[in-house]
Amino acid sequence: MMWMAIAIVAVLALLFVLVSFFFGWGEWLRRRRNIEMSLDAGVRHLLDEYLNEFARRLGWEDESTGRLRSAGEEVLMSLAGQDGDTSGLRRLRVSVRQEKGAAVMEFLAAPQGTNFEEQIKLLEKHAVPVEQEMSLRLLSHYASSVRHRHYHLNDLVTVRVERSR
Repeated sequence: MMWMAIAIVAVLALLFVLVSFFFGWGEWLRRRRNIEMSLDAGVRHLLDEYLNEFARRLGWEDESTGRLRSAGEEVLMSLAGQDGDTSGLRRLRVSVRQEKGAAVMEFLAAPQGTNFEEQIKLLEKHAVPVEQEMSLRLLSHYASSVRHRHYHLNDLVTVRVERSR
């Protein structure tokens, strides 16, 4: 009887692992590390929800959360504004992490259908820093640092937002 119970548990565990691997259900158990969306102003609410949830998990107060959300929106609008006629032809991946009391956001805009990891490697190898090419005047009020790198249709913007003291 004991062997049958062990076999059933083993089969159920194996099924869970296989289903999680093939269907992505395991994502429900992990926190979202990044979010992907089309690069246009219409997805502003998705980014806002994502950043708000990140700040909530860290226990940030309203002022810091507002600055984080505003900085994210400003970068999104700047990147979407750069696209002009190519709106919808690029995708955006946003990742955010905590680093020494600050939030570091990375915005990667890349052509639709490309592999984000490959695009990051291209940017690391060939990208040149862009000096304030984007309209980031408002961003300087929210972020402690902004770094923008560009290569062909790829843009990587890294923004650091400090938590209020």
